Amino acid sequence: MALALACTEIAGDLGRVVAIDIVGSLNPSVEEGDTLQLRARALDAAGDSVPEATIIWAILDTGKVGFTLDTATGLVTADTVGQGRVRASVDNLVSGIVTVAVVPAPDSVAPVTEQRTTVAATAVASPPLTVALYDLTSTPGQQLALANKPVHFDVVDPPPGSATAEGFFLATTDTVPGPDPHRVVAMTGGTGQATATVRRQSGAMQPDSVIVDAVALTARGDSVVGSPVRFVVLFESN
Repeated sequence: MALALACTEIAGDLGRVVAIDIVGSLNPSVEEGDTLQLRARALDAAGDSVPEATIIWAILDTGKVGFTLDTATGLVTADTVGQGRVRASVDNLVSGIVTVAVVPAPDSVAPVTEQRTTVAATAVASPPLTVALYDLTSTPGQQLALANKPVHFDVVDPPPGSATAEGFFLATTDTVPGPDPHRVVAMTGGTGQATATVRRQSGAMQPDSVIVDAVALTARGDSVVGSPVRFVVLFESN
């Protein structure tokens, strides 16, 4: 009986939560209007997860942070640009601090280069097809260029998959077609600009013209005002 009791006590100690492990980045970001799921694991002395432990989340800052937090699930809902510190706890045990940043959502996309351009007879690629992505609302009256945002460049005409579409492909930096030769995603740089080009496919006949749409989306998948930006690319014959 004494031995059984001792084993029970030891097993209980081994199952006690001794640490909280934050799963993922300690400095995550989330776009305005989007959500972010924070995750943490309660660990016992052996380093094993304690799934039955109740983890509670809390915002440490008392001022405006730009987001709300579901204390039971760790779900962050981003409202406005801001930053705040969050921590998980199990009873009196606390985790390290997670700093959540709410970043601006794009609300405007505009062409930077000419929307009608020509691939010269001696050229292998068009001039750059460039758009810029901006945030116009976080600071009224100021135009903020947004970096690290995706812009989708899609061929509209000739129809992808058709015989006339075999003579060209879209590219960002590559000189050979990607998995989908008529659709590429370019990330905006520090100036908020994203670029693609139309390239000749060696050994194939090019059409007279190509229509390409540049579409910017928010993290939630909403189309940004100004999308699509339409480019018309003309091919000169050799």
